[in-house]
Amino acid sequence: MSILRHSKQLKNLTNLALAVLLTTLVAATQAQALPFGPMITSTDLKDTAKTLQEQQGKDVKRRRLEAMAEALCRVPGEATSRQCLNTRFNEMERLAAKMNQPNNAAPAAKAQGQAQATQAGNSAADIARDQSVAAIDYASRFLKNFTTERGNRWNRFRDNVFVPMALLLLLPGAVMAQVRAIISQSNPVVGVVSPIEGIQRSIIAVFLIPGSYLIVNYAVDLANSISYTVSSEYRNLFGSDMYSDAMCAEIRAFSVRYLSENEGSLRVPDPDLSPIHNGIFSPAEGKLWGKLADPCAGLYLVPPNRDDASMPASSIAARTVLYTSNAGMATGWAILCAFQMAFFYYLFFVGPVMAALWVYPVKFMRDAFGNWCEGVLTLCFWNLFWTTTICLLACFKGTDDTGLFMVTALNFLATGSVKHAFDFAGLVKAAGMKAAELGEKMGKAAAGAK
Repeated sequence: MSILRHSKQLKNLTNLALAVLLTTLVAATQAQALPFGPMITSTDLKDTAKTLQEQQGKDVKRRRLEAMAEALCRVPGEATSRQCLNTRFNEMERLAAKMNQPNNAAPAAKAQGQAQATQAGNSAADIARDQSVAAIDYASRFLKNFTTERGNRWNRFRDNVFVPMALLLLLPGAVMAQVRAIISQSNPVVGVVSPIEGIQRSIIAVFLIPGSYLIVNYAVDLANSISYTVSSEYRNLFGSDMYSDAMCAEIRAFSVRYLSENEGSLRVPDPDLSPIHNGIFSPAEGKLWGKLADPCAGLYLVPPNRDDASMPASSIAARTVLYTSNAGMATGWAILCAFQMAFFYYLFFVGPVMAALWVYPVKFMRDAFGNWCEGVLTLCFWNLFWTTTICLLACFKGTDDTGLFMVTALNFLATGSVKHAFDFAGLVKAAGMKAAELGEKMGKAAAGAK
């Protein structure tokens, strides 16, 4: 009887609330004529009424379930199986009703969003660490000088396919160049050239075709010499391996907590975001990291007050942007390492053909061999750019909490220095544009985290 009495009271309260709601909606409709604020349409009124009615229904259901629970507790005598079953069922319904309340659903949705952002950032950090370590490992190895092994597949294919092709292209080019030289003696419109230019260029090209082999051979040896000189002097000065220190710098910058290293619940202490070093970027990095790992220094720090669940949304958004950007740059660096080796083989094959085209009286054909030589030398100087970048990574390791900001700059330098080879003004401009791009991404991520 008490349950029925409570149900009638709740029904009366519901009717009273609906009456107040309709009165408010009528007043809002009459206020549309005011000279300020947006016009309220009938559709808006219906949507608002429906939303309020649904919210009121949730509140009424929750209060009804609480009243039923209180009534079950007041039943005299020993509890029967039926009463126990009704009590358990009522508990489950009340739990579901509480979960649907806005004040309970909002924190859960926020926690779920932060967990997804954290997982995405951690995955990007894993990619950045693995790809950058792979690129450094590639740079630590000497390039194989495939030109020195006489009779291997590369030399056989070049000697049997591309050299004869170059000789066949040389003949018509020599004839065209000599005809142009003869015509120019009586017709200055063609240009002033030597009467034996075609013969001269043909003789030089006969030596350039096999000589292209030596250019690639020298470029590979020069690249290996640059890498060896820088790494050996680093070892002499600091007593450690430059490439290992650079790998540890990447590992330290992208150390993330795994599932087993997190509490996995909301019972975590408030985060302590103070830095542990006095570096330039330590105050900023102290607000981001959750774990410090440095195999070279024997460091493995997983403080409980930096659990992923306790980190603020701004920190999660900031490091997600940095990790994602580094994942793209590190992957590009690793792919460029494969490009270097592939391009060396490509230029080795087409070298004789470019030497034969140097004979032709057409400008873009004559410029092809010079461009080919420039491409070979630029490709070998990639090792200089990368070795210098790796040396900086090794030198900056341990100067800040994680080194994330400096590693981000150097990961961009590893790809940007190749893209803007010998164009240092363009490289600096590109670095400024990249920094502005990261700042814009950081601002959008911070706005979305609020």
